[in-house]
Amino acid sequence: MNMSNSGQQSISRDQVLVAHAAEMIARTGFSQDDFAQALSSHLHRLIPEKATSKDVPDFKLLAKGNDSETFLRSSGAWLRRVGRWLSGEVDLPSWLEEAWVDALEGDFQEHCLNELASRHGLTGARALIGDANPVGVFGALVARLGNTVSLGSEILADGRIDIEDLDKLPEFVDRLRSVEARCSELRSRAESVLHQVNTSL
Repeated sequence: MNMSNSGQQSISRDQVLVAHAAEMIARTGFSQDDFAQALSSHLHRLIPEKATSKDVPDFKLLAKGNDSETFLRSSGAWLRRVGRWLSGEVDLPSWLEEAWVDALEGDFQEHCLNELASRHGLTGARALIGDANPVGVFGALVARLGNTVSLGSEILADGRIDIEDLDKLPEFVDRLRSVEARCSELRSRAESVLHQVNTSL
């Protein structure tokens, strides 16, 4: 899903975030309640003081307590807040953005990251930190490359990319961004190792 138009910022950043979350909720078994709980968890992991000051319930902490009334009241209020953000009734505050993206799953998260990055001419590549698994990233690259080649073959069957391909181009661009991001992650890891070797010589 590409909410913005080839680098043009036709919709706002928060609308991109909301659109990807809404699509994930609509297309998967991940409910709005599941998303709200995941968002809360990520907020308390990333910015615990801010989450507490903004009355974001810590469901792990609430579950440890034995106060079902407080749990229900807190969760109900939080679900309503998330619902208002998802419906567009209330603008999404900027302090939520990173946790919001983290609460997205799989391809929905990746597409959102790639779209947000592409608005600034960047890719949605993430650094492979510490013991992060480059084999997993390579596997994701191979899978995405296969999907990209398949769609690219359909588009280029007539030897051109033109207006006739318009219905397939947004998905093709998304797939190309995804491949580019995985390549960038692997290239960065390889360059890091080369740099370590070169500086130790």
